[in-house]
Amino acid sequence: MNMNLSAKVRIVEVGPRDGLQNEPKYLPTDQKIELVRRLAAAGLTEIEVTSFTHPKWIPNLADAEEVTRAVADLPITPFALIPNRRGLDRAMAAGAKGVTLVVSVTDAHNTANLNRTTEASVTELLELEAEARQAGLKTRVSLSVVFGCPFDGAVAPEHVAEIASRFVEAGAPRIGLCDTIGVANPKQVHALSTLMLNRFPDTEFELHLHDTRGQALANTLAGLQAGIRSFDAAVGGLGGCPYAPGATGNSATEDVVAMLHAMDVATGVDPAGLLDAAGLLADWRDKPLDSAAWRTATAGCVKDSKQPNTTERRATA
Repeated sequence: MNMNLSAKVRIVEVGPRDGLQNEPKYLPTDQKIELVRRLAAAGLTEIEVTSFTHPKWIPNLADAEEVTRAVADLPITPFALIPNRRGLDRAMAAGAKGVTLVVSVTDAHNTANLNRTTEASVTELLELEAEARQAGLKTRVSLSVVFGCPFDGAVAPEHVAEIASRFVEAGAPRIGLCDTIGVANPKQVHALSTLMLNRFPDTEFELHLHDTRGQALANTLAGLQAGIRSFDAAVGGLGGCPYAPGATGNSATEDVVAMLHAMDVATGVDPAGLLDAAGLLADWRDKPLDSAAWRTATAGCVKDSKQPNTTERRATA
């Protein structure tokens, strides 16, 4: 059976940002820094470490400057999510090496999330993306709610393509297709991914998936088969958007890596190292992690040759 799988993909770790932003319990700054260090030790080279938004709206990430500066010595590209001019200025001053610029493709969600229309955000982000690139930063544009909006429902693929085209024409190298509330199914993911890759062949498209309906891994596979080669994921399966009612966690990094490795798709990421990072979160969090790999590891389930040795991990969990 030919599944059209790439030999290697990129995993962009978003746990320290997306994973923590909606958690009811605050993770202390020193523990955030340690989490990033463990993720880097596991082989992740692009890590979204924080968000430069107003602390009033996301208090869990009020230490954005401190975290960004503290991980500058690591052999990674520390990304920061930015929604506007103020965010970019703060990120650059703190020494971020990459920025993720976010806009929702529906006015309703963009207004709830950023208090302005989609058009207003796109207009500003086009300028900021070019400025960041010229300053030597890596850039990613994330298009939120492309598979469905919590307020407006279904989103037309051509509408997503029209917004993406403006960033493509401006030279943005990477564009993320975000299932912000986890409503996508594999058919949708394959269709939208195929549309984007065919229409804009010189642009790298990425997938950012949530597991609200238990389809994140299936959607990852659908995107992979369509030709996507870069995937966001969050250690421990943490995540959620304060302005996306009903959204649950991201694809768990350890689950995505386990699936890909089992299919002989390389990621450059060490599964045992991911479990070590997940262990930090498990010790801190008041409820279990949303990660099948973590559950099976700590339960001592039967392993196969492509999974990490979990016996020692269980002893230290």
